Amino acid sequence: MARPRNFDSNTVVDGAMHEFWRNGFNATAVERLCAVMELSPGSLYGAFGGKRELFIAALDRYMDQISSDAIRRISAPASGMEGIRAYFSNLIDAIAEGRRARGCFLTNSLIELGQSDPEVSSKIIANLARLDAAFASALTRASAAGEIGDEPGVKAAGLLVCLVQGLNVLANTKPNRALLESIVSSALRAL
Repeated sequence: MARPRNFDSNTVVDGAMHEFWRNGFNATAVERLCAVMELSPGSLYGAFGGKRELFIAALDRYMDQISSDAIRRISAPASGMEGIRAYFSNLIDAIAEGRRARGCFLTNSLIELGQSDPEVSSKIIANLARLDAAFASALTRASAAGEIGDEPGVKAAGLLVCLVQGLNVLANTKPNRALLESIVSSALRAL
């Protein structure tokens, strides 16, 4: 009979997520994960199956927590443009304040593993599709309210997803707030 877990799964997966986010999958050693999560290797393997399975759990946790919060931020206001602005304002704050100094965990994972791990690629592509759909909905609301024109506004969801991904990569260069605000402002004016 298996022993009961003496740890909170969400807490240890959060620790692993931040370690993978900081260093990437390949550069993160199991020993370091065990130290961060305060688990023995046996507990890690017993609970998660291995480093890759823990990585998948960390991706899922990130999508459930951080990505879902971002999508809610876009979708919450009645004004489509207000939701889009709130999303980018939060992203700029996170990058400028160093909370996203390593960019986005999903973006980094897609760059590192997208070509070699179909499951990772599939999960991240599905999440990007959720982000695209949230932007498309906000743009539709913005168009209906006269906040933007019909062309190219409503069709610009993919452009906004690309902007997000570009900002996430740029975050690794530690850009200043003024640069980030200038980039986003220019893109939103194009709508």
